Amino acid sequence: MNPLIAVVSHTEINRFGVLANNISVLYIEAVEKAGGLAMILPFTQNMDVIPLMVEKADGFLFAGGIDVDPAFYGEKGIAGLGLVNTELDRFQMAVLDAVITSRKPVIAICRGIQLINVALGGSLFQDILSQFLAPTLKHTQDVLSFDVDHPVTIEPGSRLFNLFGPTIMVNSRHHQSIKSLGKDLIITARAPDGVIEAAEHKTLPMDLVQWHPELLLRKNNDMLCFFESFIKRCHC
Repeated sequence: MNPLIAVVSHTEINRFGVLANNISVLYIEAVEKAGGLAMILPFTQNMDVIPLMVEKADGFLFAGGIDVDPAFYGEKGIAGLGLVNTELDRFQMAVLDAVITSRKPVIAICRGIQLINVALGGSLFQDILSQFLAPTLKHTQDVLSFDVDHPVTIEPGSRLFNLFGPTIMVNSRHHQSIKSLGKDLIITARAPDGVIEAAEHKTLPMDLVQWHPELLLRKNNDMLCFFESFIKRCHC
């Protein structure tokens, strides 16, 4: 039976001026291509129902999206900070709490790695270009494409290393990144300029990447093993 993967939803203001659930179809396609059955875990402000929803799924995908409110890591927003939604952050952190309790597998992409890092007590560079000590790469691209942008070096012994080896080409669609690591996270990949590109949890089945593997699947299957490995863990 295909494992049920909950893609944790985002929110946007729809044409009626109210919050609506929102998630890119690319994440759904990636889960299905890897052998999973995707559903969207809907945004709610009723925190009591979140553990009940988490109970139904076999694994969880935290997707890309807007910036995490820096108030959650004790900072005020700087000029380079993008759009934030505090209620969305609270919802996704509550989902993460329930998932951690369940010890079910997680993958996180772009905003996902940032959100989880902050939820575990870490912090972010609010804007790489203005805060990172020596950025030499352009991490935010001007146009959406399905091409790769730069290599990352992967740490030996990590789950990513087992999938890809010592280096791989990735895309880059972010202006924020991890500054200080959250509790029990381990860095598993960096860009050539030192920006953290991936992490995993010491004891939980949790793999976090800064790039967008779901976008790269539109060009070739080089990133399919990342999703297949996740789906395989969800069978256990």
